[in-house]
Amino acid sequence: MKIKKIICLLAVVFCFCIPVSAQPITVAGYGTTADEAERDALRNAVEQAVGTLVDSATLVQNNMLINDEIYTQSRGYITNYTVLSQKLTGDDMYEVTVNADVDTNPNSKLMSELTRLGIINRQLRDPKIAVVIPEYHIRARVPDPAGETAVINKLIEAGFSRITDISDTRYNLNKLSAITKEDMENIARSRNVDILIVGEAFSEGVGDVGKFLPSGGNTGIVSCKARLEAKIFIAKTGQIISAKGTYGTAADLTEYIAGKKALENAGEQMGDYIVEKLLNYGSSTRQNLEVVVAASDFNKINAINSAMQKIRGVESSMVTDYNNGKATLSVKYSGTPQTLFNQLNQAVNFNINLQSLSYNTLNITAY
Repeated sequence: MKIKKIICLLAVVFCFCIPVSAQPITVAGYGTTADEAERDALRNAVEQAVGTLVDSATLVQNNMLINDEIYTQSRGYITNYTVLSQKLTGDDMYEVTVNADVDTNPNSKLMSELTRLGIINRQLRDPKIAVVIPEYHIRARVPDPAGETAVINKLIEAGFSRITDISDTRYNLNKLSAITKEDMENIARSRNVDILIVGEAFSEGVGDVGKFLPSGGNTGIVSCKARLEAKIFIAKTGQIISAKGTYGTAADLTEYIAGKKALENAGEQMGDYIVEKLLNYGSSTRQNLEVVVAASDFNKINAINSAMQKIRGVESSMVTDYNNGKATLSVKYSGTPQTLFNQLNQAVNFNINLQSLSYNTLNITAY
């Protein structure tokens, strides 16, 4: 009984996680009745959430469509809400403040509707992801990485549906510091992966938990600490979106299981962090796009770069590489690769063909 109490206490002390299932928004609404003000508040919550998903130019361009198709159905995009306050204002209007959870996960109803309406590109919100995070405990390799599994579970819980298994390559990518751009290009090409999450993790025993308790003594329960490091790459280009290290602690009767639990704890924290970064990147107002242009005439490449800089939503465009009639342009753009091609096609006075597009790359030929 004493051991069970100690384990329960340690579970409270050591374990925590932050759920990432919806976007909490606190906002006020107004109306001639309390019900009307509450509905207005919920609409404002959804409007605020959409504002974080869609750039301002697209919002203005599609204002009527979004208003008719999205905002009028606001209640259906909110998973839960709490009325924080309700009062009458000086002009006999009701003001209701709510805290609402707006579901903005990649597979949510809101995201599906915005995709159906052509407001956002689903691929930017739900890329194809591969996760490789080998781990060790006291210098011994662990065959079934708990941290990696925890990260994958967090991605699935958040609604990312295109996670692919490349565990057979784990032993070739076992060092975060040793991964090369060629490694990522090979995976992107062979597995058609958009986002590659690569890391490494380790755990080690730190002794009996008794030394952490006020009473001291030997409890027979082993505690472990773990660290997990990971980087988020765009596989096709090698661009790093983010990098972070997390720590986890846990205890159990055996050091091996305590180590696995500590790694799982670190993985859950890392998973929450990665989900947030991917969602923010997918909805950011400026995407880093790589545009590859094949043209026998360099003047056409210059013309494309100049036209690109004048397209609405393009913050910058520059030629970063040119070799054998093929140029690479680095473009910061607020829309999707498909929209960029459509606008570019109208901006130049010669023919261009779309060869392929993916998460953040666009391949075209000019003639």
